[in-house]
Amino acid sequence: MLSESLRVPFRADDWIGTILVGWVLTLLVWVVGVFWVILLILSAPIGGLLLPLFALPSLVLRGYLLTVVRAGIRGEPTVDSFVRWGSLVRDGTRSTVISAIYLLPAAVFCGLALGGGVATAVDPEGLEGAIQAITALVILFGGFGLLIYGLVYLYVRPAARAVFASTGSVRDALDVRRVVRLSSTADYITGWLIAMGILVVGPTLLVPLLLVSLASAVVSPPLAFVGVLSTILLGFVLLFLCRLSAAYATGRASTTGLIDLSVSIEEPSLDGRPTGQTFEPPENFNPAEAPVAVQTGRTVRPDSSTAVVSSDATVTDDDSTQTANDETDTPAPDADSENEYTTDKFIWGPDDTE
Repeated sequence: MLSESLRVPFRADDWIGTILVGWVLTLLVWVVGVFWVILLILSAPIGGLLLPLFALPSLVLRGYLLTVVRAGIRGEPTVDSFVRWGSLVRDGTRSTVISAIYLLPAAVFCGLALGGGVATAVDPEGLEGAIQAITALVILFGGFGLLIYGLVYLYVRPAARAVFASTGSVRDALDVRRVVRLSSTADYITGWLIAMGILVVGPTLLVPLLLVSLASAVVSPPLAFVGVLSTILLGFVLLFLCRLSAAYATGRASTTGLIDLSVSIEEPSLDGRPTGQTFEPPENFNPAEAPVAVQTGRTVRPDSSTAVVSSDATVTDDDSTQTANDETDTPAPDADSENEYTTDKFIWGPDDTE
């Protein structure tokens, strides 16, 4: 799965154009983000009004990574190019909404920690004794809660994205039961570890190049500036490639889990009874191997439409004609030979009476 994920960005026919567009979008996300923060500080109303415009590169990139996840789920060896930009923006917007909803608990923990910290820093009258101890506990609870939930979010978010890429439904991606069951499969754990390894190790490959560029400042400062700038631009290319490979790895690792969910999970109706609507993965699933339950035969049931035919049953249509012909062509057994097998007498030798 690792080698397949690393090669997938270079398998498309127009992989050079795809990488260039992805590099530009990744660069714009950071540059536009910095300008938006500065504008928000200078004028909050204008920054709020221009937020959709500044968020456009990020939405397109999120939508494209969603198509990469979908390609991994289907087992496709290549990924699509940047086409249907309107669909990419819509998918990226819904993906952002899913991320924002999953981040709500983190916002609560962050609010508790910040609120307690501000109260301690301001030190209003009456904040002493038991109240001060409670404030310290609130800060501690908020800080540890934020850390723990941040790790949970980092692990669960790719599973929610895989569910959304498979079904196209925000509701399914927010179904905690489905997301948790998918994230608890062995294949998903393996794919997630591979994705995290790519995202962590990939950017560190440029550290030696950055150190060499900085060291060249001793010889020529302009040369060092060019080297550092080139390293930063190359870093955005590498960042896009790492995100693409990581998205494909998580999608590929979710295939088996999504198939198991499509078999085992049913949505209850309003009155609590099953509706019969199951979790539907894409049609072109190509898993690496069959699920464990299928390999062991525990969930394989005989087809109810298959009838068990007894040995004395009469076969109709073409089979009956063939049976009749076989009975006609087969000679009747000889009476004496039949008696040999049906008699109960034991013959010691030739009959002397003949």
